[in-house]
Amino acid sequence: MNIFVFNVFLIFFLFSCETQKRDNSGILARVSGKTLTVKKAQRINQGKPLNKEIISKIILDWIDNTVLLKKGIEMGIHKDSLLLKKRDVFFNNLVISSFLEQSHLPKIEVLNNEVLDYYNENKESFSRETDEVFLEHYFTEKSVFSKKLKSFFMLNKKTDINISDFLLESKTVKKGRTSDQFNSYIFSSQNEIVGPIRSKKGYHFFKILSRYKKGSSQGLEMVYDEIFQRLYKNKEKSFSLFLLDSIKNTEEIYINQKYQ
Repeated sequence: MNIFVFNVFLIFFLFSCETQKRDNSGILARVSGKTLTVKKAQRINQGKPLNKEIISKIILDWIDNTVLLKKGIEMGIHKDSLLLKKRDVFFNNLVISSFLEQSHLPKIEVLNNEVLDYYNENKESFSRETDEVFLEHYFTEKSVFSKKLKSFFMLNKKTDINISDFLLESKTVKKGRTSDQFNSYIFSSQNEIVGPIRSKKGYHFFKILSRYKKGSSQGLEMVYDEIFQRLYKNKEKSFSLFLLDSIKNTEEIYINQKYQ
């Protein structure tokens, strides 16, 4: 119920902010007198280009939101004092967040040597929590191609097929974190090729490129993005605190010494 109330609040808040200017951009959908136009869809999509798929999703979401909002208003939820307080808190936080984003903070740069230093100083925190393998996943629906893949992978025979046509993905798989159907095969075998494994959809082959034991260190290339984001957020927080302190110096601030 609380989730429903909060969602209705968000919907009501967004709809209450809509402009009342005449809109002749074309109607996409209508619910009990409420209309979704092309211009409104563009605003919902934050001005990004619209295509048929995006418009279809926006229409369906808009209909759902409009129906929920209508029922929420009929129940009088939009007049609930607790909900109004939540609205004010949400709006105030939105203003603060927008102010910080638009306050011309210095451009934040994270250098490669900073990422490397952080990695070296915190290498223990980047150890693997479970066994992992880096693999290529091949798949075919047809048994005839499954036999040819088996000949290629296991018997090292040349075939008249292009192996890359059957490659689904290359990824890291953690023990216990993937489908039970494949997990036992991948981690119980020490072979480079695992398969064919038959599923309801077809035949699967796994080419194991690397194996990693639990507790081993992850390479910098695997955690670079995570470290970059950590350093970026830390710098962003520091700049924000500096801005806040400079603003405080321009205001008259009193704090009761009893609570200092």
